[in-house]
Amino acid sequence: MTTADEEFQALGWDPHTFEVLGRVMHVLFNTPGPLSECLGFRLWPTLPGGGYVLCWRGVAPTEEEIVEYLLEAAADDVQTTVLRPGDVRRFRKGPYYTEVDVSGVIFQLRPEPMPQPHTYAAMGEYWRTGALTRP
Repeated sequence: MTTADEEFQALGWDPHTFEVLGRVMHVLFNTPGPLSECLGFRLWPTLPGGGYVLCWRGVAPTEEEIVEYLLEAAADDVQTTVLRPGDVRRFRKGPYYTEVDVSGVIFQLRPEPMPQPHTYAAMGEYWRTGALTRP
């Protein structure tokens, strides 16, 4: 029989995970970085492994720009002392996201691009006439 604390830690939601989340959020949102012009963010925990998924919408930088910004922030003690050199270790490009390992916590970075005007025009044409046009 397991206790609630053991089940909670099995999901990877321990104090270290929350501390790393706070450090990454501080670097990404309290500095004028690549996410400063985005319109919205979504953050939710992943169930296995104790990581997080971070999505952003708007003037979207690429996942590689976010990883590069985290690496530069970790290497530069003048910019921030929240991350240290070696905290941002590796990243892996997946089909729909990029994974980055920050002090043992996996973050999935997923941009959500804004629909373009031609997409809205095609949707309006479809609803008015039923004809699906491709841009």
